[in-house]
Amino acid sequence: MAKVYVSSTFIDLEEERRVVIEWLVAAGHQPFHSYRPNSETVRESCLQDVDGCDLYVLILGHRYGFQPDDNNPGKLSITHLEFRRAVERHIPQIALLRTNVPDIKLSDLLDAKKSALWQGFDREVRKAVRPAEFSDDAGLIQGLSTGVQSELEKKSGKPDVAVDNRVLTIVANLTDELARKDRRIGELEEQLRAAVSRTIQAAEKPGAGRDAIAAVAALEAGDTKPAAALLGRKENQEAGRIGTPGVDDAAQRREAAALAREQGALAMGRNIKAALTAYKRAAEYEPEDIWTHLFIGDLHVLLGNLKAAKQSFERAKSLVEALVERDAAYSGWQRDLSVCHNRIGNVLLKQGDDSGALTAYQTGLKITEALAARDSANAVWQEDLSLSHEKIGDMLLARGDNQDALVSHRKSLEIREALIKRDPANSRWQGNLAVSREKIGDVMVAQNDNPGALAAHRESLKIREALAARDPANTLWQRALSVCQNKLGDMLRVQNDAPGALAAYRKGLVIIEALATGDSANTEWQRDLSVSHGRIGIVLEAQDDIPGAVASYRKSLDINEMLVELDPANVQWHTDVVFGCSKLGTLGQDRTPEERCRYLRRGREILLELKKQNRLNPQQDSIAWFDQQLTNCSANKS
Repeated sequence: MAKVYVSSTFIDLEEERRVVIEWLVAAGHQPFHSYRPNSETVRESCLQDVDGCDLYVLILGHRYGFQPDDNNPGKLSITHLEFRRAVERHIPQIALLRTNVPDIKLSDLLDAKKSALWQGFDREVRKAVRPAEFSDDAGLIQGLSTGVQSELEKKSGKPDVAVDNRVLTIVANLTDELARKDRRIGELEEQLRAAVSRTIQAAEKPGAGRDAIAAVAALEAGDTKPAAALLGRKENQEAGRIGTPGVDDAAQRREAAALAREQGALAMGRNIKAALTAYKRAAEYEPEDIWTHLFIGDLHVLLGNLKAAKQSFERAKSLVEALVERDAAYSGWQRDLSVCHNRIGNVLLKQGDDSGALTAYQTGLKITEALAARDSANAVWQEDLSLSHEKIGDMLLARGDNQDALVSHRKSLEIREALIKRDPANSRWQGNLAVSREKIGDVMVAQNDNPGALAAHRESLKIREALAARDPANTLWQRALSVCQNKLGDMLRVQNDAPGALAAYRKGLVIIEALATGDSANTEWQRDLSVSHGRIGIVLEAQDDIPGAVASYRKSLDINEMLVELDPANVQWHTDVVFGCSKLGTLGQDRTPEERCRYLRRGREILLELKKQNRLNPQQDSIAWFDQQLTNCSANKS
């Protein structure tokens, strides 16, 4: 027998509550439903009853419900407060959403303010759980019985027979493929699960078409295109009903948006532009969905369009801020707000705005610190906190504040070591631990502790090699191993071990060349490839192998020139071009002065333009150096 809390508004769902409670009693469970309409004193007793239950069942119609005044700064309804209590207490939630409106006078659809509150609650529920929708008692009982059975089997540790093993297998394969292509998958997995489940359900319906059956077979073979096409046709059907008399437009838009996002999730691993197009459609249907805008921003970053990415992240932030203003105590909105600040910080950093990036990261840190202090057992918040410390450590190191940078990175390391103790087999946490080792090594370099830095990077390399060996096809781990080899090469070069450095750089180059060849649209990998060629050029130059160095620098510059064409606003890529120009403008006395002068002029022009735009850091201002080199080059020409 399970204790089950039943939550709903009252006057519009009285019959549905009766049906649910009777089913629970007949099934041998103990229902709790301490809600009383319009009672100021019932709030705390309701929440206490939620705390004592094994399951939480929400029945949601089209009414927001009574909003108590006491101890309720967000002015949430009793039902909304109960749902959040279940989420915060990690009590399994079952959501049953009614799609029809038997009596519009008992709904909030005619009240613009209350309707907006209900729609916001509906979106929050759909984000937290995958609800069952119903329009009659049969659908209500089916969703209830399936949900209760599934959650109780999860709670008891028994296999969940309600979950289709094909869904789990297909989603696992798709997420593995996304990880191999270095795509964010954390918040994407639920959308993939929804897309796969919807496709399988379409194929299992009586009289299912050949296209649905073929789409499932293709998914099992790793091909997402047929499923995306199937969902696209369904999206068009749902969108076509918007504006039809008697149809709930808000519900239709939500469904069309969900279908568009599911197509975007399916396309993420094969076609970034197609994924972006799908998520943009979702934003048109449902412009206030925060994570849709965050995904759009992520996709713009992958495509190298930082200006558009920042706009999407700013849009998401403004939406979250409005929700936080309504209810600052809700952890879900606070976590979303910290994510927005970090995403914006990432873009600002890529655009060369170090000060703005640091401010964004510090704002995000304050939020994650408060969340982690509220619930130290929440692994997601602990991960967020470690990431915030890492980002701030990076910024402090870039500013020359080495000691505070080391403090930040050690805080991040401590959190990650604690997480690893919980689950040593967690590959993502192992990867994060390797990052912390590398970051601490970077700080030690800045503090002139080269032996300590080398030891830190070797510790990271052991972790990276173990992860890459576990799954050689995982491009995320392969790319990380390539970066780690470059870091090790840097340390060996500083300690005058040129052969060791060159060997490490070349190992990294082999890895990143394979990745960049397999996905030429990945700008991050292309930049990694240019960095590897540049590092090899530095070692060859130091060994007086000038022809070899020139060849490596030219390969690096060619890649950087291509990247700048993709995103002229990216300051880092412009400065990478300047580096290549400086090298090719001064090396190789067997090359003509005209050729070398051309590179020098190109580098000088870029610096002047960045300075004119006030985007050139003082330490990057080498215009005077280029002037002197151009003078020398001109003298050689004469």
